[in-house]
Amino acid sequence: MDFLASVAISSAIVIVMIACGVLLYVLWDQGTGDARPLLLDRLLRRQGERVAYRAIAAGGADFATAVRQCVGCPEAAQCRAWLASGATEGYESFCPNAGFVQRVKRISA
Repeated sequence: MDFLASVAISSAIVIVMIACGVLLYVLWDQGTGDARPLLLDRLLRRQGERVAYRAIAAGGADFATAVRQCVGCPEAAQCRAWLASGATEGYESFCPNAGFVQRVKRISA
């Protein structure tokens, strides 16, 4: 392999690693102070590990929108209560990401 190909492959690997790092930070950083935890990860895992994996692996604009909606969601208290209940259904009545979760569940089946 020549030098330019090696540089191109190395650059691509670094970019992918940085993107994965940012995604992990957004998903699992609980923050401090006024930072709001991301409940979307817990909601997706409640639907099954395969659903959660598919949503995260797919990424894209839909996932980014879902993360933004979750972080700024005015229904966070209701979401926490739903998560604490152990239920797998019922989030559809209050979650702005219900459509996203349903789409991911369909493609994960």
